[in-house]
Amino acid sequence: MPIPRAALPLCAFLLGCGGSDEGQELPPANLLLISVDCLRADHLSCYGYERKTSPTLDALADEGVRFERCFATTSWTLPAHLSLLTGLPQSVHGVDDDRLWSRVDGEGEPIPPPLRGVFVSETLSRAGYATAGFYSWKYLEPTFGFGVGFDVYERLAHTFYSHPEVGPEFERLRKLDDVEALKALVEAHPLLFDDTRPSSPAVVDRALAWIDEWQGSGGERPFFLFLHVFDCHDPYSPPEPFDTLFDPDYRGSIDGRRVEAPDSPVHADMDPRDLEHLVARYDGAIRFVDSELARLVERLDELDLEENTLVVVTGDHGEEFYEHGMKTHRHQLFLESVSVPLILRWPAGLPSGKVVEGNTGLVDVVPTLLSAARLTPDAPTMGRDLIALAHGRGSGSAPSYLSELIAFDEGPVPLRLVGIASGDEHRILETQGRAPWSALDFDLARDPLGRGPGTTLTGEALARVEEELDRLRGILLRLREVQPLREVGRPLTQLEREDLAAMGYAGGEETIEGTAGEDRLSLDGGVWPDE
Repeated sequence: MPIPRAALPLCAFLLGCGGSDEGQELPPANLLLISVDCLRADHLSCYGYERKTSPTLDALADEGVRFERCFATTSWTLPAHLSLLTGLPQSVHGVDDDRLWSRVDGEGEPIPPPLRGVFVSETLSRAGYATAGFYSWKYLEPTFGFGVGFDVYERLAHTFYSHPEVGPEFERLRKLDDVEALKALVEAHPLLFDDTRPSSPAVVDRALAWIDEWQGSGGERPFFLFLHVFDCHDPYSPPEPFDTLFDPDYRGSIDGRRVEAPDSPVHADMDPRDLEHLVARYDGAIRFVDSELARLVERLDELDLEENTLVVVTGDHGEEFYEHGMKTHRHQLFLESVSVPLILRWPAGLPSGKVVEGNTGLVDVVPTLLSAARLTPDAPTMGRDLIALAHGRGSGSAPSYLSELIAFDEGPVPLRLVGIASGDEHRILETQGRAPWSALDFDLARDPLGRGPGTTLTGEALARVEEELDRLRGILLRLREVQPLREVGRPLTQLEREDLAAMGYAGGEETIEGTAGEDRLSLDGGVWPDE
């Protein structure tokens, strides 16, 4: 199947691109998209971090383009990856909570989740791309809408909860209360019951095998390869020597485990030295993941694929270490939660060693991939083409980038949070129930990491932000109306809910009664106050 040309100008691919002859038009690029779970930008060496956590990513940045600010659309995995792969903010694709997979109507029948949008894998597949995706955590499973458009889409490094054979057997034996048989099952599959087992090696191994298969079949079609790696997520337990790499002299009891346990040793009042070690273990996990990604980058180079392969590396969200009173993620929208790296390398089509200042976002990834593939989106997106921006051909002023979150940390009435990044301003608004909005403003020109307390907005300043919020909401509504509604979702099983709870996610534990017309977890009832 021929690869269609984009209707948009192809100036980014015609003149002055590194590695291509002047006037020579490039073929559609191979595409490699890597998402590193929980990867905050300010803990990478190439973003100025004092520890050498990321030599592979640093090299990609040196050979390509690093975007100084990239905003995630939320601070947790499921909706962030939907945004990454559709180019849509959370309130447009419609998934703001995993409780959407537990809703039933008055008759007890499941209410389908309101997922909308077109996945980039679908567009690329229809255009003739060979497509493959390899991931390592539940939130990216087809149950949640993922996998469409991929020729191959596989989860690697299962837990005992998710394993297609061991999971059901575990559930069967548990119902029988067969303790001895359960012990035997654990002994037969020890890795499935080890929450510190790294998953990145399995994901990278499978990706390498797929690339070799693609190459062996002739490699006539360009490829889109998507990888999700999970080892920066808690528990922060990278293998040796990465577990002690950045804090070899620590002799305390913190081992990176039980971070979200009810009796966790990780809390706001913990000894500063213990917190320092926890961060060092997180940094060691970044270095470990970086070393695994090195194998993938090296293989591209060995196969002479690097010249016309666009490599995109980013994170789905950040990670908190009490900078603003909380740990892990899915609690807040401060910079440590939503500022992620964004690095592009494409020798044939991008400059090398360039840093692009200003704001970008996860919603920009889909338009950028499609630009490199010389395709137009099948449905409108919120993002912009970063290849043109890297060449200084971005049009107009940068848009506002939106982050959204509903959090149930304080009871059944959710805390609704919205982050708006415009220029050097990062404003965070929140409300609960029908309460008025409150807002904090962070000046990123003075406080680039957003570590301060922020300035409380009141009076006319708050009114202006609320007006901007209303304007953005109107844009989201119009964009949502033109997105196709997806048929996804079945109620989560008890085992699946336990799988989420084991990693600190409790969103799927309850069944929510209601009707499709009273969808309190959608655009009008999720982040946005009810009207």
